[in-house]
Amino acid sequence: MRIYAAKVIGMQETDRENLCSLLDQDRQKRVSELKASKEKERSITAGLLLRYAFLQNGYDVNAWQHIKTEQGKYGKPVIKGYSDFYYSLSHSGEWCVCVAAAETVGVDIQEMKDWKLRLAERFFHRNEYNRLLAIKESDIDKRTREFYSMWTAKESMVKLNGRGIGGGVSQYLTDKDYKYIHDSSDKKTQLFNIRLYNELSGYMVCACSKTGSFPIKLEIINFNNLDGQMEGNIC
Repeated sequence: MRIYAAKVIGMQETDRENLCSLLDQDRQKRVSELKASKEKERSITAGLLLRYAFLQNGYDVNAWQHIKTEQGKYGKPVIKGYSDFYYSLSHSGEWCVCVAAAETVGVDIQEMKDWKLRLAERFFHRNEYNRLLAIKESDIDKRTREFYSMWTAKESMVKLNGRGIGGGVSQYLTDKDYKYIHDSSDKKTQLFNIRLYNELSGYMVCACSKTGSFPIKLEIINFNNLDGQMEGNIC
């Protein structure tokens, strides 16, 4: 498993057109349907990360140019015909992340903005809500890290199984050390492995998998030098 992160690229219109041509057809269509420039830039950067991850996995450019994405169980996107390559994408604020592995995985990134306790009361498991309340109200930084640790863990879980946030997250319960998460409504209580990454200042990242073979650190990819990157790593 490898987890890549890249800052959202600021682009001119000509940059967008050139970079879009490097993306898979499904993402090209998605980008064309977006209205806001910033959203286009996030989607393109995420698509470039996926392309980079695919090539780093040993596949060549020709294989990438012919990939087709399809929806797996619950609508989770997969690349057709590549049963040993699974991925998950997420973006928030100025960063995008992509996890790639030989098993189904999920990843989430969240910019740690101001938040309201009522969100935790609504969306978190009662045990997690109580863990938040146990932290002194005056220790805002610790409460914030705890809130986003829970939130990204839940999001990474729903991205692993493809259900999406609309499928409900309050039943997903994290352990206090953030090593495991499970569906508390499932009598089988299968544990999924999670790992938090907080090396991006102001952001929390969490990955989720069945086996837990997580990398120690994120791999930071620089796409800012567009000309150099188009001639090098991402082409």
